[in-house]
Amino acid sequence: MKYDEKFHIILPVDKYETMVEFWLHSDGGKIFKKKLNDFVKRMDVHFNMVRIKNVKTIWGSCSSKKNLNFNFKLFFLPERLIDYVCVHELAHLKQMNHSKAFWEEVEGQLPDYRQRREELKRYI
Repeated sequence: MKYDEKFHIILPVDKYETMVEFWLHSDGGKIFKKKLNDFVKRMDVHFNMVRIKNVKTIWGSCSSKKNLNFNFKLFFLPERLIDYVCVHELAHLKQMNHSKAFWEEVEGQLPDYRQRREELKRYI
């Protein structure tokens, strides 16, 4: 894994499973689990399942069955951006859209979410 000059995360496709496995057993995995659980409590939501996937175009998603999906590359980002993606997906557990109410839910947890959202666009 490496970062290029444009903040892109570059991982060889044949190595991603090894990298995810390594990360999940490192402090990074513990940090992600703690953050997700902390936001779940603060936002008073619950989910059914979390999946870590290798996807190219999104950082996370939330299904109507309350399953959360996260791009494994997320785990290599700064913590403040991990927070944003977690809050964004958890907010979908209350609002399954990007309505004003949805963004108010996100803003209630992260008042600077707009800045984080813009920063996130520099990656992938």
